[in-house]
Amino acid sequence: MDENDRLLDDNYLPDNMQDCHKLIKDLRSRVKSLEERVAELEKQISRRNRMLFGKRSAKVSNTVLTGTGKALYEANAQELETEKRKLQLLPDESKHGGGGRTAPACAPVKQRNEHTITDPLELACPCCGTMRKVIGFRVSQQLDILRAVFQLLEHIQYTYACPKCQGEVVTAPKPEQPFGKGYATGGLVSHIGDAKFNWHQPLYRQQRIYGAQGVPIARSTMCRLLRDGADILEHVVRRMHRLMLKSHFIQSDSTTMPVIKKGLGKAHRGSIWILRGDETQPYIVYEFTETGEGKHPERMLAGFKGFLLTDGAPVFNGVIANGATAVNCWAHAYRYFEDARDSDAELADQALAIIKGLFDIERVAAQLSENERLQLRQRLSKPRLAELRQWLADQTESPYFLPKSKFGEAVNYCLNRWDALCRYTNHGFLLADNNHSENGLRPAVLGRRNWLFAGSVEGGRTAAVFMSIVQTCRRLEIDPFEYMTDVLNRLPAVPTSQIDEFLPDRWKQTRSRTQ
Repeated sequence: MDENDRLLDDNYLPDNMQDCHKLIKDLRSRVKSLEERVAELEKQISRRNRMLFGKRSAKVSNTVLTGTGKALYEANAQELETEKRKLQLLPDESKHGGGGRTAPACAPVKQRNEHTITDPLELACPCCGTMRKVIGFRVSQQLDILRAVFQLLEHIQYTYACPKCQGEVVTAPKPEQPFGKGYATGGLVSHIGDAKFNWHQPLYRQQRIYGAQGVPIARSTMCRLLRDGADILEHVVRRMHRLMLKSHFIQSDSTTMPVIKKGLGKAHRGSIWILRGDETQPYIVYEFTETGEGKHPERMLAGFKGFLLTDGAPVFNGVIANGATAVNCWAHAYRYFEDARDSDAELADQALAIIKGLFDIERVAAQLSENERLQLRQRLSKPRLAELRQWLADQTESPYFLPKSKFGEAVNYCLNRWDALCRYTNHGFLLADNNHSENGLRPAVLGRRNWLFAGSVEGGRTAAVFMSIVQTCRRLEIDPFEYMTDVLNRLPAVPTSQIDEFLPDRWKQTRSRTQ
């Protein structure tokens, strides 16, 4: 029996102490080797998942904190509860709708079905034979659905001529069509765009759905319609972009978007960028670029002098150098310490406890006015940040501190960006994290999981335009299909000077006044 066979044999036991010790050492070595391999595989899986699904969210719950970190978090939580009682804030009792046995009352179309008894034999009273009369009724509701229905719109233009002299002939004009002499309407293009960029249905899947309904529409035709629709909607997106630069602060991030380029024979790694304005300019604008270089955010944010909230990536350094003020994201810092728990859980938990406490404060601050939010941050957040800053500095002085370790990377990430991380405590309108921007990239991540890539650089631009409109509508709680249908049908006939009427927020205000 060779060495490997002995290690794998469950019944093998050495006859002497020396061989026994050797077996133990060999088994320890084998276990260590397997653990290292498992750790490497987990890293590979994590990198693959990040590439496929985007940046992960925090995983460490409050209940798994250990040692000093657990005690620190509990003390901070108790202090925050005292503050909430002073502010007289009520607990959040909101619930998700749609459950239970009652049909949702928000269904827009109602059909009343009245059920009566008409048979005289059933209406006759069994006691005296008198015909029974209605004395009341019971009402029950059901929720039904009608599949999307295609319909042909016929335009009949009458031609007129003089019956006496047969002079000049005139034809009744037809309203200006958004897509020229093509058969598509704004509603059809909106439906295709909404299905792809809101619900992530690739065009090949839509082609099969429409074909099953007896309406064959080729993918190439849908691509052309989306491109033509983007040409119209881009006027609104450009205006949104210009107005967004007036925001007090902008959130930004990017992710990859594969694109097919002619001549390469494979997908090229493009990028999709997100710019998210504040509440004064509530727009979300996406832009597709062929690379992820820093020159792109410099161009997109040219002239912006407000606060720029990012993850601190170097690609935004040019924007900061040109006059914007950097604000960085505590959620990113949190993830660094979360990764460090595998190697040093006790130290990482101390940092995690303080950062979790900062997030708890922000959940309370979200219910307050801007001035009250600033005061709360000054009272609670700033002292905890000062405590964390001193603790991080102390760690770097320790002889056991390893800058290249996971914990060392987390400490240095915070210290190198400390001013930008703490800047939100001096302004009530700023945010402590860039989660809104990251969540805004989920449509791109979900999209590339479904439609895989942009078919061309032009296709990437089309995707960015539709995503800008769809996600801005969702932010403003507008139905993207209804909005795009109205804009595509009316905008081509409107002068450029009236473009502001079609901005999503102002369009919503106009609709609410007229309804």
